Amino acid sequence: MRVVYRGLALMMVLVSLTSCYVPDKFKAELRLSRFGDYALSFEGDMLYVPILHEYAENLVPKSEDAQRQENIREDLARDPAFTEVKPMGRGRFHVKYLGPIRHGRAGGRLGVNELVTIIRRDVHMLRIKSNPDNQVVILSDSIRPTDAQALQQQGLNVQGEFRLTTDGNIIKHNATEVRTMGAYKVYVWKIDNPLSPMPHAIMIRDIDPERSLRDPQ
Repeated sequence: MRVVYRGLALMMVLVSLTSCYVPDKFKAELRLSRFGDYALSFEGDMLYVPILHEYAENLVPKSEDAQRQENIREDLARDPAFTEVKPMGRGRFHVKYLGPIRHGRAGGRLGVNELVTIIRRDVHMLRIKSNPDNQVVILSDSIRPTDAQALQQQGLNVQGEFRLTTDGNIIKHNATEVRTMGAYKVYVWKIDNPLSPMPHAIMIRDIDPERSLRDPQ
């Protein structure tokens, strides 16, 4: 009875999560200039959420396993910012990411009023929102406590380290640690489990005297 309950609990949690992929065992860094130029690098694991309960309940036939893994790998590899996607089994993939790719290069410059979702819209690892008042908000979606506890009960975790490296004016943050490196500061978030506080920071953007925000991004 307990096994059935745990399986149903996990399935309900996975259905309720909005993201198709959940990061784990990762190191990620957002580089953000005071003018709003940005790029994200990520190396770690991605768990494909919709299939996890099937693996937990041994519902994936061995004859279908390889093809399912390949389908998921191809889905991630469609994004050119993923420079490596390596299947690790049971819905887990080790990936390297540098992006997002905009205008043929990694990253870009935020517009006057723009929302950027990275890594992907169905990963929801990080959102960057620029506002007309020159505020830039960096925000990562949190997992609801009930969902996080159920994931932990199934042995699924979200562990990693996220860094924000910037020469900008950060006026608010919830980083675990702040380091100084010359003109830059490095804001570090240590994420130990799904209940750890997710990254949140606000920067006041400087006006670039040599490049208007109307210029191509």
